[in-house]
Amino acid sequence: MIIDISTRRIQRYRRKGFILPAGAIYVGRPPPWTNPFAASRKAEARWGHAKSVILHKEWLAGHIGALTLENMGFHPAEIDALERRRCWVLTNLHRLAGHNLACWCPLSSEWCHAETLLAMAPLYAELDRYAA
Repeated sequence: MIIDISTRRIQRYRRKGFILPAGAIYVGRPPPWTNPFAASRKAEARWGHAKSVILHKEWLAGHIGALTLENMGFHPAEIDALERRRCWVLTNLHRLAGHNLACWCPLSSEWCHAETLLAMAPLYAELDRYAA
């Protein structure tokens, strides 16, 4: 297993003059890399920021199924869309390997879905290498 410790999370800013570093990939809104459990202030108010990050990690790991999503208040069309999106993210996760990831979360925050993507990307890149 290869884990690239040189990649990191970068905080994106709205201030004038901020430029995303070369090679960094923005993983915030809009999709495809954003956390679907924190897609709006309404969702964050519902679950809170930390729980939305935990939900994202568990969702990518396949630990949250359709019944759980339904119990969380998602409609069948939303559940189908989430499953398609999860498949897309996992299929393309290898593309994030070796890149810094940028989002809006403060670097001091323990809770950020970019950290989950940073941890998973090298593993999926390794799997992709074996599949080729």
